[in-house]
Amino acid sequence: MFEKRKIGVALSGGAARGLAHIGVLEVLDETGVEVSAVSGCSMGAIVGAIYSLGIPLKEVKNYLKNTDWRNFLIASVLGLSRAGIVNDRKVDAGLQRFLGSKTFSDCKKQFCCVAVDIMSGEKKVIKSGSLKEAVRASISIPGMFPPVQKENALLVDGGVIEPLPTHAIKELGCNFIIASSIVFESENPPVPEEGETKNHLMALKIKKISIQTILDKSMNLIYTQMVQSYLREAHIVIEPKIGDFGFFDFVKGEQIIEAGRRAALKKIPEIKKKLRIR
Repeated sequence: MFEKRKIGVALSGGAARGLAHIGVLEVLDETGVEVSAVSGCSMGAIVGAIYSLGIPLKEVKNYLKNTDWRNFLIASVLGLSRAGIVNDRKVDAGLQRFLGSKTFSDCKKQFCCVAVDIMSGEKKVIKSGSLKEAVRASISIPGMFPPVQKENALLVDGGVIEPLPTHAIKELGCNFIIASSIVFESENPPVPEEGETKNHLMALKIKKISIQTILDKSMNLIYTQMVQSYLREAHIVIEPKIGDFGFFDFVKGEQIIEAGRRAALKKIPEIKKKLRIR
C-alpha cells in the first residue's frame, strides 16, 4: 500500500518581509495544492495561524492596506518596555484582531509554531492552547519584543533555533513539505551607471548605512547560515527575493506579497509535476 501524502507548508520568519508568504499561499491555493498543515516561525507564525483558521487572506491584505503603519510603529517604539525596544500592546491588538480567543483546535488546517525557551535553550513546538499566546511567543525577537512567560519557560522567537520550521511540521505527520523561505536578495540589483564602478556603488551604500540596515544585514547573515539544513528537509522550496524591503516595511505590504506570488508562480511546473496536479 502507498502511504497517503500529507502536504505541509513551512513558513520562515522575516518581520515585514515575511508577508511574502501570503502571496505564496495564494498561489498554492489557486494551483489546487491540498495543504493539510502549516508550521510557522515569527512572521510565518502570524500568517500561518490566520491561514490555518480559514480566514481569507484578502482580509489580511485589507488590514495591511488600511493601517497607518507610520503611527503604529511610532506608538510601538515610544512605549518602550523593560524587556524590548518595541512595546507589545500595539502588536497584541493586531493579533487580537485576527486570532482573538481562538485555540489550535479551531484551526481548519493543522498548525504549529516554533518558539525557544531562553532559560533552558530548548525549542518548543507549540501545537495546543491559545493561538494568540503561541504566535506572540513565536514573534518575540530577543531584545526587540518582550518574551512570553509560560509556566516556568520564557519564550522568544523560534528563529533563534529553527528559522524555517521544516522539522516542526513533521510533528504534524506531514510527509511532503513545501517551504516558503525568504531570500535577502534583491530581484533588481542596482546596475552601475556609465563611469561608475561596483566599488563606487558600495562606497555610496556605506555612507548611507543606518541602524536598521545594520540590523537587517546582521540578521540576514545569521538566517542565511542557519536555514540551510532546514531547506534540505523540503521537497519543494519557494524563495521570495525580498532584499528591496526593510525589516519594518509594512507600508510596502502589497509589494512584498507580490514578490511572494512571483516566486511561487515560478515553481508551479515543479509543484504540478511532483504533486501530479493537472
